[in-house]
Amino acid sequence: MENSQSSQCLIITGMHRSGTSLTSSLLQNAGVDIGDRLMGATEWNPKGFFEDWDFVELHQAILSSQGIASEGWTKEKSVEVQGQYLATAQNLILARKNKSIWGWKDPRTTLFLDFWLKLIPEAKFIFLFRSPWEVIDSLFRRGDIIFDTNPNFAVEQWSIYNRAILDFYQCHQDRCLLLDIKSVINNPNIIINLVNQKFQLELSSPKSLYEPSLFKVDSNIYYRQALITKLFPNVVDLYHKLQQQVDTAISLKLQNPPIELSYESWFLQDWHDIKQALKAKNKAETEKQELETQLKEKLQETEDKLNQSQQQLHIAQQQIDQLKTLVLAMESSKFWKLRTVWFSIKEKLNIRAIDSDYTNSQK
Repeated sequence: MENSQSSQCLIITGMHRSGTSLTSSLLQNAGVDIGDRLMGATEWNPKGFFEDWDFVELHQAILSSQGIASEGWTKEKSVEVQGQYLATAQNLILARKNKSIWGWKDPRTTLFLDFWLKLIPEAKFIFLFRSPWEVIDSLFRRGDIIFDTNPNFAVEQWSIYNRAILDFYQCHQDRCLLLDIKSVINNPNIIINLVNQKFQLELSSPKSLYEPSLFKVDSNIYYRQALITKLFPNVVDLYHKLQQQVDTAISLKLQNPPIELSYESWFLQDWHDIKQALKAKNKAETEKQELETQLKEKLQETEDKLNQSQQQLHIAQQQIDQLKTLVLAMESSKFWKLRTVWFSIKEKLNIRAIDSDYTNSQK
């Protein structure tokens, strides 16, 4: 049993979308301090990423300084760390030296394993892996732009990350745990038990934080498995080697269901799916065009009515102007002036009343 007063560091990592967040949540719940400034939840990790921003930002800075995507998409299984980042890394470790059991989770750590082992010789590493077809399917559903024009790069990334993990594990097996995420899903306590046994710690049993909806599996997953098996045999071989190296017999029992050997029956599925997607796209574009046409017709109808109203208003204004002209002409004529004088005289002589009496007497 190691001295309970010594600081223990657990580093959790693995390829993106391989269950490292679930594993970190279990370890945190069991008593591991994985940081105070953690990455928040998103649509793809509604429970949170459980990633310490201090380490994430350091890894991103190192990657960006070398022209590598901040997510860690690279063709190298190990990235060299320049000297200017050494002090930052040492300060992160120093700030946590008084913690009993601490650590961090970040998939990018996979690219810096030798760097962190050199800085923290007593560190223990917990590696998670997941089948290539499930990881690739999850990446595609998440919609990382880098894979839009080169989907095969996702397969290459799975291979690079997991090759780095396997190579490191085989060199430092005494300080590493290697687990298929299916083991953790089936028995969340297994990782705590293994950590306690192999690293001689006393973590408590965690609450089960797993929700099936967080690990969605495409209904065509075995078709995807068939494609990967047929087109990328080296990747499947690496996956099998990982399964053979796991630290628990339970993981070895979690074999994938056999896939159909007649691959030809599966290959037309993508063709069909693409055609269905194009059909749906064309339908949506047709509906969009129809809606735009309807809106244009309504707009034209409204404009026509507006133009008609403006024309009617213009005609009415012309008629008013004509009447005003007529009135002015009448008022300026001799007849109009004589008529005005006559009504003035009648007013003065009260002829209107006389005319009225005369009219009534004739009735």
